[in-house]
Amino acid sequence: MRSVRPLRFAVAADLHYGTRHTTGNRATEHIAEYLRANPPDVILLAGDVGAGEDFERCLALFDGIDCLKAVVPGNHDIWVRSSDPRGDSRRVYEEYLPRVSREHGFHFLDHGPLELPDSDVAVVGSINWYDYTWDHELLKQTAPDWEDRLKNKHFSRGVHNDLNFVKWDWDDLTFTTHVFETLTRHLESALAKYSKTLVVTHHPPLKGLLYPAPEPPPLDALLWRAFSGNTRVEELLLRHADHIPAVWCGHTHWARQSQSGTMRGFNIGGDYHFKRLHLFDWPSGEVTELDFVGE
Repeated sequence: MRSVRPLRFAVAADLHYGTRHTTGNRATEHIAEYLRANPPDVILLAGDVGAGEDFERCLALFDGIDCLKAVVPGNHDIWVRSSDPRGDSRRVYEEYLPRVSREHGFHFLDHGPLELPDSDVAVVGSINWYDYTWDHELLKQTAPDWEDRLKNKHFSRGVHNDLNFVKWDWDDLTFTTHVFETLTRHLESALAKYSKTLVVTHHPPLKGLLYPAPEPPPLDALLWRAFSGNTRVEELLLRHADHIPAVWCGHTHWARQSQSGTMRGFNIGGDYHFKRLHLFDWPSGEVTELDFVGE
């Protein structure tokens, strides 16, 4: 049996740096200040770091912290405007974000696992994406115009901003298949080398980490679920649950937890006006939650 070096992971999500929420920006800066004074072994960011150039500005806050760092992007991180000098969303995802992450010392998890051999663990991660499969049948029963609503990301009022700002030659189903197959390769590769793997995604990978809703869920709740992940990733994680102690995500801004055997799921639950940090001790599994506000 391998000896395992203990590690402390610091996990955050939905920092949304640079938005009009100045209190949220300051809360993110407080997180960076805290981690600079109390460096963990690994920092993990679970997406929606900052749109446009604010992605880099946010990562720069963590420059010089003496630890390993890794990131998955969120949907806001791949938003582009017309004639964006970085290119379309696909180029931003495949080229710009990995390059900027590397320049600021962050491992880009969508391109491969972060291996921690002295601790017999790896971290795999993905932006994850949505193929409308959460509660798909119930959505079809609820909305006769469900196909149009999915195609146009149309809620009872307004539209999902991904319709306006995610611009590429992929459709949602194709990109979901791409990220699912990539995550599968990375997870199976990591588990071939290490006994345990931690997982970080942006969109929720487990149904228990989705938006809460009354039963039966109203139309908009079903649509938010449709645009918040896919069932294939949950099935993948459940197949390997005995070797995945913990899974983290963000996106919904709702703090939620789930349990599948020994696999624990955490939705961080930070929001625009405040930020939340999880401190996870490996291999004990102890979790401490810290909230940061922009005072």
